[in-house]
Amino acid sequence: MPEDLPESATDVVIIGAGLSGLQAARSLQDAGFTVVLLEARSRIGGKTWSIVHQDGSGVADLGAEWLNDITQPHVYQLAQKLGLQFVEVKVKGDAVLQGLDNILIRHSYGEQAPLPDSEDEVVKQMKILFEEECSKIDLEECHHCQHDEVTLEDFVRSRGGGPATLATVAVWTRVMLGCEPTELSAAYFFVYCKSQGGLMKMRSGQVQGRYGTIKTGTQSIAEGLAATLSPGSVRLATAVKSIVQIEGGLEVHGTDGQLFHGRKAIVAFSTPLYKKISFDPPLPTEKALFTSSTRLGYYTKVMAVCNKPWRRANGLSGASQSFVGPAAATRDTSDDAYPRYRLTSFIAGRPGETWSQLPPAERKAAVLTQLAHLFGSNDADHPIEYIEQHWSSEEWSLGCPCPYTSPGMLTGVGESISEPHGHVHFVGTETAVEWKGYMEGALTSGIRGANEVVSHLKGVVA
Repeated sequence: MPEDLPESATDVVIIGAGLSGLQAARSLQDAGFTVVLLEARSRIGGKTWSIVHQDGSGVADLGAEWLNDITQPHVYQLAQKLGLQFVEVKVKGDAVLQGLDNILIRHSYGEQAPLPDSEDEVVKQMKILFEEECSKIDLEECHHCQHDEVTLEDFVRSRGGGPATLATVAVWTRVMLGCEPTELSAAYFFVYCKSQGGLMKMRSGQVQGRYGTIKTGTQSIAEGLAATLSPGSVRLATAVKSIVQIEGGLEVHGTDGQLFHGRKAIVAFSTPLYKKISFDPPLPTEKALFTSSTRLGYYTKVMAVCNKPWRRANGLSGASQSFVGPAAATRDTSDDAYPRYRLTSFIAGRPGETWSQLPPAERKAAVLTQLAHLFGSNDADHPIEYIEQHWSSEEWSLGCPCPYTSPGMLTGVGESISEPHGHVHFVGTETAVEWKGYMEGALTSGIRGANEVVSHLKGVVA
């Protein structure tokens, strides 16, 4: 231990007890180092948050929910290792598209819906074009990719996209990032898709059909990781106001006056929240510019629970997309072990922001009216439980699921996102090479960050 650090200092102070912070802590502990993990919330898990239904019939995931045994090996294998049980995602039956004219188009799940003026063919070609752009990207050098100077909407318009094509792309950006195609660079969207295997794989019904959920909720993964750490390692309700670097280490100051000393620190939360912490010395100019320019989209998850699966009787899977909202998409997230049937709606982007300004009763009415229209049943108007989780209004979330960048930022200063700042290192799902925005990305970024810190502590890196 350096002479100017107290004997009580830990090797690494980690700020943020989401999956990336917890995984970093576990990896560092396995490497023989001591850690203390500080979490501003009164719970662990970050954007994995699971609650028990009012009547005790199963668990609802308010945040991250799905995982895949083939394409997301780290999170899936960790869940298996923790002894968690899986529930198969429901994808039987047709899907529904709510068009710009509010007319419903029923189609096979995982296949492109027919669109007015044959724009479905344009959408198909646009998917191929997006896939071609993704194939050009080196995820290790993504700050060198093309089309960062234009928004995604500009890119689509310049390639012949009409109203229905633009509306389709808007559904993608709303569901995937909580934003509009006018708000993010085309390059960033292509990088985001490439990190998940490409747009075609992400939108494939075959791949989506292989997804599952955790019976006790994805927060169980965070809780399982936390349980493997040394007692007392995790400190809840401990927000950090500043990180001061000193000779041989650093001081982390809590908003409640607590002081933690460490040789290294890992910041393990979303880049838009960096502004909540004072860094001394300040972040380098490029890193400060990049992190201050990132944004989290508007995102609310709404669940309506009914006592019978009325949509299935109509041959529908519960999956939908909507060009008009308020929900951009819905999915059946029921656990059939219980006689309760749940539809989850994703209310995001500009329609979500508009909806969020309504009084609570009007918000609920708008969602239930849309569900009744989408699936042709008034039973949707009378759920036995209704849940709203507004991620954008949470102090320590500010949105969901992953920060995005506007034109010019990724190629301008994007290389700085993962660079250490002295004794301070940075992890989070947006820093992942693969599966940005997902639990898989959060875990792999935590592993990468821990390995980087271990190398510095052992003197492998100057």
